[in-house]
Amino acid sequence: MIAWITLSVYFILEYIVIRATIVPYNILKQPMSDLGVTSRGVETYELALYEICSPYHLLMNWTFTMTGILTLVGAIFLHPFWPNKRGTRIATVLLVVFGLSYGVSGIFPADLNFLIHTFASLPGMVVQVPALILIGLAIRKPKPKLSKWTFFSVFLTTGSLILIFLQPMFPVLPGGLLQRILYGSVWLWMIVTAIVLWRNNEVSR
Repeated sequence: MIAWITLSVYFILEYIVIRATIVPYNILKQPMSDLGVTSRGVETYELALYEICSPYHLLMNWTFTMTGILTLVGAIFLHPFWPNKRGTRIATVLLVVFGLSYGVSGIFPADLNFLIHTFASLPGMVVQVPALILIGLAIRKPKPKLSKWTFFSVFLTTGSLILIFLQPMFPVLPGGLLQRILYGSVWLWMIVTAIVLWRNNEVSR
């Protein structure tokens, strides 16, 4: 539970890294990966046709990796709190993949190994959707309020994912903001869910 609650620190650390950037960073348009780029200049990686300078890139990459680790650790240790069903077991595996996928982005920054950074990150953009759906369905009766919260998070992360896929056709879409909603909605779900399960566990003792 603590692992998922600790995810809230991510937002603070990202803010610190953004404040430290020497070249202006557009949170609405630029991807989160730009904050972990280790070199300064234009075209630091294939899709970056603009200048990047993130002095705190090491902090950002550590944050990416630790966020992934906390995600997968929380998924494993919170699994016993879900109903013992095949769907929740699959969901736990998918959330572990979600954590691994995100964590790898910090080990391989976009400018050092763009292919690994990109392809390793792709599963983490999708697997959370079926994972949350499976959990939401499994807890509909025992935890109806938490189930509704889970499906609301599914709506947010799925909607942002669809808009990200549409961005090449509609460049005006704020890619950076959409990426943050994609991941942030899942982290927020994890934080709130961990607190709810923790409180319920304390009450039942």
